[in-house]
Amino acid sequence: MSRQYSGIEVIEALYKGILGREPDRAGFENWLERAEDGLDLAAMIRAFVASDEHRNKALAIPDKSSVRLPNLIDLYPGKYLRHDEHSSVFHVTDDGEFAFLEHQIIANRYYDSSDVYSPRIDLDKTVSAAMVIGLGAGNCIELGCFTGPVLSLLAARNVDVCGVDASHLAFVLAYPNIRGRLRFGDLLDQDFDRTFDVFLAMDVLEHLNPVAMDAYVRKIRQITAPDGFAIVNSPMFGEDDVFGTVFPQYIPEWVAAGDTDFWRNIHCDEAGWPVHGHLVNASPQWWEATFLRHGLVRDRRIECHLQGLLADFFRMAPARKSLFILRRDEWTPDYARIEGALLDEIGALPIPQP
Repeated sequence: MSRQYSGIEVIEALYKGILGREPDRAGFENWLERAEDGLDLAAMIRAFVASDEHRNKALAIPDKSSVRLPNLIDLYPGKYLRHDEHSSVFHVTDDGEFAFLEHQIIANRYYDSSDVYSPRIDLDKTVSAAMVIGLGAGNCIELGCFTGPVLSLLAARNVDVCGVDASHLAFVLAYPNIRGRLRFGDLLDQDFDRTFDVFLAMDVLEHLNPVAMDAYVRKIRQITAPDGFAIVNSPMFGEDDVFGTVFPQYIPEWVAAGDTDFWRNIHCDEAGWPVHGHLVNASPQWWEATFLRHGLVRDRRIECHLQGLLADFFRMAPARKSLFILRRDEWTPDYARIEGALLDEIGALPIPQP
C-alpha cells in the first residue's frame, strides 16, 4: 500500500536527505508556504539540489593523500641553508632556481596535496565580492579564481565576470553560472579585447615566479580600466603605514637583505617544499614599488576606509588585512560615491561583532 506524505514530512525529508540537517524555522516556513502555493515536488527537489548550501557541501577536494611529494632536500641537499624536522630554507643563487621550484610545484601537483583556496561560498568570499561591487565594478576579472565562488556571487549581482586559473579541477567543479566565463592557464598567455573595472587577486601573486613579476604587473595594468581598480591581497612581510605588521620578517636573512628586492631565501617545510607554495617573499615596500614602476599606485584613502569597515573581519582573518587597492596614477576616483557604496555593501554583511 502506498503512503501519502504530508507537506511537512516532505520538506523535513528534503532538508535531511539533501542538506543533511534539520530544517531551520525560517527556511521551513518559506518552503511550506511555497508548497501550499502550488510548487510541485519535482521543482522543490531541483531547488534544494541547486541551492548554494547543497553545492557547497558537494564541492569536495579530492583526497590529498593520493599525492606523494618527493623530498626535495634529499634530491638537492646543497640548496638548503639549513633544515630540521620542522622546516628548511632554500637559498636561491640563480634566478633560474625560482623557475625550478615553480616547475617542481606544478609537475608534482603540490597544490593537490595541500590546502587550497576553498571552493565554498563563505564570509571570506562575500567580503571579496562586496569590495568589488562597492568599487563600482560593472565587470571584473579574478586571477586564481578556482571554482569561482566570488565570481558566482558577482554574476548573481549582474557583474560581467571573467576568471583565470591554472587548475584543471577548477573547471570540473566550477559554479554553473560562471563555468563558461573561465579561462585556463597563465595570465601572461591570455589575450583580452577589453579592460576590466576591477582586477582581483586574493592570495595569488605570491605563488608566481618573482623574476616574472614585472611582466605580471604590466599585464594587470594593461587589462585594468583607466578608471578601474586592482584588489591585491598577498603576504607582505614587515611594517606598512596602512595595515601595520601582519606578517613579521621572521627569517634573519630577510631582515639582513632589506626592503628593496624580493628575498632569495625561501621558507620551506621539512621536505624542502616552499610553505604554501609561496615563491614571493617581500616587504610591502617592495610590492608597492613594483606596482608603482608600472603606473599603479596604492589608493591609501580607500585602503584606510576598508581597514576601518572590515576591522571585525580582519580580526577573524588577519592575513586578509595585508591588502592593496591600486589604480592608475593619472586618475582620481569619486571618493564620496565609492566610500558610500563600500559602506553599504560591507555594512550588509553578517560579520560577527567581537
